[in-house]
Amino acid sequence: MQQLVAYENTLSARQMDSLNALCDTIWPSLSPPTHNHHLTMLDHSLLTYYTTSASMAATPQRLGGMISQRLQHPALFLLRLALWLLSTWFGTFILCGVLSVSTEFPYLQSFSKVSQKKREKIIRGWSCSSLYLLRMLFQSFKMLVLLVFFTQLNDRYENPAWKAIGYPGPDPDFPNPSKTPPKNSGDDDEDQQGMGMEEAILGPLCRGIVDLTHSKHWVATTLRKHGFNFVSNDQQKSSIIISCDVVVVGSGSGGGVAAGILAKAGYKVLVLEKGDYFARSALSLLEGPTMDQMYEGSGFMATADLGVMILAGSTVGGGSTVNWSASIKTPKHVRKEWCEEEELELFGSGMYEEAMEAVCDRMGVQSEAVEEGLNNCVLRRGCVELGYPVTNIPRNAPADHYCGWCCFGCKDGRKQGTAETWLVDAVDSGNALILPNCKALKVLYSQRSNKKREAIGVVFEHEVENKKKKKKKKKQSYVVKSRVTVVAAGALETPALLRRSGLRNPNIGKHLRLHPVAMAWGYFPEEEEKKRASREG
Repeated sequence: MQQLVAYENTLSARQMDSLNALCDTIWPSLSPPTHNHHLTMLDHSLLTYYTTSASMAATPQRLGGMISQRLQHPALFLLRLALWLLSTWFGTFILCGVLSVSTEFPYLQSFSKVSQKKREKIIRGWSCSSLYLLRMLFQSFKMLVLLVFFTQLNDRYENPAWKAIGYPGPDPDFPNPSKTPPKNSGDDDEDQQGMGMEEAILGPLCRGIVDLTHSKHWVATTLRKHGFNFVSNDQQKSSIIISCDVVVVGSGSGGGVAAGILAKAGYKVLVLEKGDYFARSALSLLEGPTMDQMYEGSGFMATADLGVMILAGSTVGGGSTVNWSASIKTPKHVRKEWCEEEELELFGSGMYEEAMEAVCDRMGVQSEAVEEGLNNCVLRRGCVELGYPVTNIPRNAPADHYCGWCCFGCKDGRKQGTAETWLVDAVDSGNALILPNCKALKVLYSQRSNKKREAIGVVFEHEVENKKKKKKKKKQSYVVKSRVTVVAAGALETPALLRRSGLRNPNIGKHLRLHPVAMAWGYFPEEEEKKRASREG
């Protein structure tokens, strides 16, 4: 199961002093409403919600660990610099202005010494400042503090705010497959029963996952057993070479499909995935651990200006494992643009249409829904009353699939991502293996006489982490030599890999488009929709 991880905090004492003050400014301890005389007697959870500040919930310590070990952003050094500046009187005066000045000696003081009311006015001023850096400072701290506060867990996997806001946490009806393995129909063949129990606990891809944390001998034996050549020179630790027909970088909607088709065709396929593999029984359905271990950048990825937060899967199955199941074919107007303006005739061909149909058929894409969440019901009713057209979004899940936690992994496997379809096909063929926790560093290529490059493999690295202290051990580099190289690391990582590989085409990464998602809040009396609730995904 996904484990709670405490990351090592390397922030200085001065920086932590500022971070504590910032956290309590954004999420302070408040007195409960005085008009509700029954609050303390009837609802202890609400009392806890009001009176618990961020520092009381140990949010600064957890956030300090995330800043130290997990956050990756070009402006991260500015965050650390701001924390240090706020620990000094001159830095506080520069960032906070006259509001930080005291009427008593010493008049200039650090941010933590400023009163709570003044600190709140200061960060409100940051939020609408004409200076971009101050607005970014407010936005980043607000987002980080609230995200950590509402997702952090104690030793009992609980959060002090959840009960008060009506958040259920993980699905209370989540079955434990390890306790209830599937029964085989037909005879009581012991091998089949053993295989069924193994898959129930370890997942449908268990026979194709190669964990490189095992000994080199075990890895070599496993690879050779499946028809992959493995060469290692013990005297030169970097010279570990794996040979195959096809190497696929990425296991998501692109790489997973390619791996499944090629493996079923008889080719030896090696799939490299930067993230880890989590079987259904290993899912926590908790936002904090899932974001940390199944999303790119621990769920903290953002554009350079922090204008858009980006959610991207980083696990076996890629985005198809943690998406909201929307499965939309490439729109006709987009295909027309690609075909006519970019001269990519493939997208206007019948072959591309057939390919989309084949993918949708394998994933079970359909548009019906037996039950809708409150949010969809409200949107549908509002659109109908306003005369707006309403259509159902196609999903790669059956009509009666109403899970609500699919953005944390599908607990029953009914959402047909690549880890439940194409990658299963690849592993079942006996021709494919999946290497999780492996980051592709660059694509290898040979130079032909006509100056055209031909890919001949990939260099990747694997690192072993101490899960308790999260101290990274030495990274081990591997070389994969292949006849065919498929780079399908997603719209965010593929351009970066190509550039690391020495490609200089100015169009690489140029046409990235992000799909914005807006959050909306509303109050709906319980009498109207008693049995319905808004879901995570």
